[in-house]
Amino acid sequence: MTDDIELPKLRGREQEALLRKVLSVCDKSAGSLSYVSPVALYLPTDNGVTEADAVFIHESGVYVFECKHMTGAVSGKLRDRMWTKTGDGRVLSFTNPVIQNRKHAEAAAVFFGVKREDCFSCVVFNDACDISRIEKGRERIWKTGEVKAELAPYLLKKRFSKEETERLIKKTEKAASSADKYAEAHAAGIRDAKQRKKAEKKRGR
Repeated sequence: MTDDIELPKLRGREQEALLRKVLSVCDKSAGSLSYVSPVALYLPTDNGVTEADAVFIHESGVYVFECKHMTGAVSGKLRDRMWTKTGDGRVLSFTNPVIQNRKHAEAAAVFFGVKREDCFSCVVFNDACDISRIEKGRERIWKTGEVKAELAPYLLKKRFSKEETERLIKKTEKAASSADKYAEAHAAGIRDAKQRKKAEKKRGR
């Protein structure tokens, strides 16, 4: 039996797998050179590595996805540091995924050697989640079932040549092949950060 700690992780992985399946359909329907990362990519930053749940390489740009699998309703404003999820009689605060994924997109732009404006941040929630209370503005905040239709206009503008797209795909493939090596280091970094926060709270009491 899957315990209460592992279940959210399992559902998150299922959500990421579903998103990749949707992106692979966009890949085939786009009619141009493209590639979907088969796993999460770990991109270098000044402080180590950061995790991009999914990366879609296309002649129209580099698309970096942050996946969220949640039940209930999510609310939050674009500038808020934390967002809120309500449901099942509980209230949960979590890091604003838009701000979080902008950093992933910035890291991706540096890693791939492309302009920041050619690297798009996309936040995707599962279809059962209510995201009607989220301030969206011009941000790409979608449900999984909306991804194909919402991406379609972006795929029309060609930003990379065939040769450049091939270079980006090869770099993505290489990063995907070494993902396991960085996954544990990334997880350890998150655990250390949580421990530091707990220690700081105790000292502040």
